[in-house]
Amino acid sequence: MDKPKNIFNKVKELAKAYTTDKSVKIKTKTKNGYNNLVKQGSILFKKANAKETITNFKLRTKEAVINTNKKTINFYKQTKDKTATYIKDGKNKKHFIYGGASLTFIVLILLFNVALNASMLAYEVHVNGQAIAMVRTEEDFSNALEQVKEDVWKTYNQEFVVPEDISFEETRAKDSELNNSDDLVRNLKSQLDLNVRAYEIVVNSGRVVTVGTLESAEEILDTLKEPYLNEEKELVEIGFGQEVLIQEVSTDISEIRSEEEALAYIINGTDEKKIHEVEPGESSWLIARKYSLSVDEIEDANPDINVDRLQIGQEVNLVVPKPYITVRTKEFIEEIEEIPFDTEYVKSNSLYEGDQRITEQGSQGKREVQAYIIKENGVQVDREILHEEVIATPKTRVIAQGTKTRPATVATGNFARPTRGTLTSPFGTRWGRRHTGIDIGAPTGTPITAADAGRVSFSGWQGSYGNLVIVDHENGYQTYYAHCNSLQVKRGERVYKGQQIATVGSTGRSTGPHLHFEVRRNGTPINPAQFVRY
Repeated sequence: MDKPKNIFNKVKELAKAYTTDKSVKIKTKTKNGYNNLVKQGSILFKKANAKETITNFKLRTKEAVINTNKKTINFYKQTKDKTATYIKDGKNKKHFIYGGASLTFIVLILLFNVALNASMLAYEVHVNGQAIAMVRTEEDFSNALEQVKEDVWKTYNQEFVVPEDISFEETRAKDSELNNSDDLVRNLKSQLDLNVRAYEIVVNSGRVVTVGTLESAEEILDTLKEPYLNEEKELVEIGFGQEVLIQEVSTDISEIRSEEEALAYIINGTDEKKIHEVEPGESSWLIARKYSLSVDEIEDANPDINVDRLQIGQEVNLVVPKPYITVRTKEFIEEIEEIPFDTEYVKSNSLYEGDQRITEQGSQGKREVQAYIIKENGVQVDREILHEEVIATPKTRVIAQGTKTRPATVATGNFARPTRGTLTSPFGTRWGRRHTGIDIGAPTGTPITAADAGRVSFSGWQGSYGNLVIVDHENGYQTYYAHCNSLQVKRGERVYKGQQIATVGSTGRSTGPHLHFEVRRNGTPINPAQFVRY
C-alpha cells in the first residue's frame, strides 16, 4: 500500500493534470485515480481509529470547501508543511503515518472537489454563424431541436425545417453556464427563425403565394380550372397561359396562407379591398365616374351583380381583378358559321349629295368549319382552322350614293343648335309629368334658327306651346320651336339650315323667356340631346 506521502504526491499530480488538460482521457484517469486513492485513504483512516465513517467525512469535507483556487492552494501549502515536519522530525512514526494519512485524505477530497467545480468540456452551438446556446453534449442540442419540431407540428401542423448550417465549437463551461432543457427549447424558439416546410406557387419564375401542403397548392390550381371544365365542350387541352410551378420551400410560418386566401389573391392580383355602398340616385355610371373607372371595369369587379339594376345599400367592389394566372383552354368545334356579306357603293345622280339608298339587299353565306378555339379565362383569343367548306355563298349589298347638288332647303340629316343660351330643363320626367323636349333659357328676342332644312308644316298659336313653328325635314324627322315671341315664317315655306324662323319669348304655358325645342321621329318625341349639346 502506498504511504501517505506517496498518496499526497499522486493527488497533487492528478489535480495538476486535471487543471491543465480536461480531455476525456484525463477525466477518466482522474476518476480512476480518485477512486483508488479514496480506497487507500479509507484503509489508513480506519487504522487511525477515526470516529466518523468515510462517507460522512466526505460530506463534511465537501461542505467545507471554499470554491476559490487561492484558498485551496493555501490549504495545500499548510498541509504540505505539516507533512514535511512530520517526516523531518521523525517523531512518533505511528502519529506520522496516521496523521499524515488523515491530512492527505483531506487534501485529496479538497482538490478533487475543486476539480469538479472547475470548468469542464462544453460546446457552444452556432447556427448560421451565430452563437445561440451552450450545451454539455451535442446530444443535448439535438434533443432540444426534436422538442422544437414536435411543438411546431402540434401548434401549426407544419414540419419544422432544421437549419443546415449548425456547428459545435469546443469550449469550457461550468454547469451554471449551460442551458438546461427547458431554457434551451425556449432559447431556440426565440432565436431561430421558425422556418417550416411549405409549398410555393410560382408564376413565370416569380413567387405568388405560399401554402402549407402540396395538396393545398394542387387544389388551388384545380379550382382555377374548374369553371372552364364543361362536359358539353370537347376540350383538347386545359392549362395556364403562364409557366406555373409548385416548389417545396423552407419559409417563415407567417408567410403561409390558407387555401381560400391564396385563391382570392391569385384571382384578384391583390389583397386590397375597396367597397362602395350604393346611395339613392346612384347608377353604375356615376359610381364608375366617381372612382375614375369604366362601367365595364365595375362589371368585371362584380360578376355576381347586375350593374344596370343596383339597389340602395348594395355593396359594390371597386377593385378590378388582375389575375396572376390565366386559364388557357383549347376546344375542338364543328359548326356552321355565317359568312358576312360585302358592301358595294355605286354613284347615283338621282340622289342628292350625302344621301344614300340601298338598291340591293345583301345576304350572309354559310360555311361548315372544324377548328380549335383558344380561350383565356373563357374569352376567345385565337382559333386554328382545321377544315372549312362553303355551303352558301354570301350576296353583296349595293348602296347608291347621291351625286346631285343638294338645294339649301333640303335636309342634311344633321341638326344644329337652334339658339344660343343655357339648358334649363332636360328631356324626361319633370314635376311628375313627361317633358317632351329641352328648354333653353335666353333673353326675349334672341334669334331662333332652323336646326336643319325642310318645309314649314305649322306656324302659329298652339295651346300651351304658345307661338309655335314646326319644320318637317321630309326624312322622318320633325322639329318643334315653342313659346316664341315672334314668328318669321309661314306654313308651306321651305327653309334652309340656320335660317332665322322666330325669336325667343315666353308665350303659352311658360315661367320666363326660353325656347322649348323638340325633335320627333315619325311623330314620337326623342331626346334632342342625342343631336345637340348645351
